[in-house]
Amino acid sequence: MKISRLLVISAFSLGLSVSSGCSYFKSGKDGSGDGTQASGLNDQDEFGDGISSANRLKAPYNQAYYFDYDNFDVKKDDIESINVQANYLVAHSSAKVRLEGNTDERGSREYNVALGWKRAKAVAEVLKQQGVNSTQIAIVSFGKEKPKALGHDEASYIKNRRVDLIYEAK
Repeated sequence: MKISRLLVISAFSLGLSVSSGCSYFKSGKDGSGDGTQASGLNDQDEFGDGISSANRLKAPYNQAYYFDYDNFDVKKDDIESINVQANYLVAHSSAKVRLEGNTDERGSREYNVALGWKRAKAVAEVLKQQGVNSTQIAIVSFGKEKPKALGHDEASYIKNRRVDLIYEAK
């Protein structure tokens, strides 16, 4: 029920942003999808929420970080994006994120839950190294229970080996 409400709200918000000529749309911090933002910069070349225009499209919004098969090492290509999220979280100490570890369908349930946990923990460690307080981070592992792609091929497996960073409601 929560997901269907999220989809309805997201679709409505997207429609509003497109019809109003909004130059930017993002999901809300709480993932509700109602975080439409009017275009325009304030006098300090920042948007109203204090995010510089250079980082505008990177935080705060939900992200996915992908992993290699049977691996929980954060990819070097993802470090910059995680650091942008960390900078936002440090600057906004009341903001909280949930890191959801996921795996592809191969392996036992127990193994995949453990691997999903290790992946989420690895992303959490990068955030903490950048100064994010551990009280701002929640970790959960779904293992193979919440696939993004339903196929049984490598292209689907790649999409399912991930950690989703989700901003939670305050």
